[in-house]
Amino acid sequence: MSKFFAIIAFAVALPMSNPAHAYIKCDKIDNAGKKKKCEKKTAKAIAKKRKGTEAFKPSQIGKQFSYLDGKNPLDSDDFYLGVKTTGIKDVDAITNQAVKMAAIIKLTKYTAHLNKSDKAAASKLGGLLLPELKNLQKEGEELQKKIGELDPSKLASSPMDIPKAAGALLKATGTVVSAIGDVPGALKAVGPIAKGAASSAAAGAMDKAKGAADAAKGAADQAKDAADAAKKATGK
Repeated sequence: MSKFFAIIAFAVALPMSNPAHAYIKCDKIDNAGKKKKCEKKTAKAIAKKRKGTEAFKPSQIGKQFSYLDGKNPLDSDDFYLGVKTTGIKDVDAITNQAVKMAAIIKLTKYTAHLNKSDKAAASKLGGLLLPELKNLQKEGEELQKKIGELDPSKLASSPMDIPKAAGALLKATGTVVSAIGDVPGALKAVGPIAKGAASSAAAGAMDKAKGAADAAKGAADQAKDAADAAKKATGK
């Protein structure tokens, strides 16, 4: 399990909208001086991540995640995930596929954090993420193979762009490798949360079935009463 998921246990202990909250990774520090230093360092790191990038939208994973776009967790300081484009169409397409995998992992961490303050919302998101996580390793391995077969010199329209294309593909490979490595920890983290969604769905289905059975019984009773009334009326 990577360091990425090692902090989930701490992350879920923090409310999402704590007014005094600066950054999740710094909130655990009691020493004021060390905490301030952590916040300063984290702020610089986040500013660096944001520079020249655009936040990845959950809907880019799939339309089932579009409800998160409005208040995009991947555009927040604690869970920021940006995409940097090169202007080289085929290279940017590969980058987006790689970042999509990173987004699935990042949203898993967000789900674990959300579970502390809103279990229903976390269960819903966890249930959506689980099938994505189960397919991620296979998709990642296929993308790695695809990247390995690409020649940056043939993708770039200008010789000046070859280093840029090569660098982007190398970074995409690292992103994919990292995402694949995080799959076991992500599944372990989101599995119990997703079960909540399944339990809720099952409970809802049971309630619906019970309601239908009660309605059917009521209709049968009404039919029986009507038959009895008709029998009395005819004297038979």
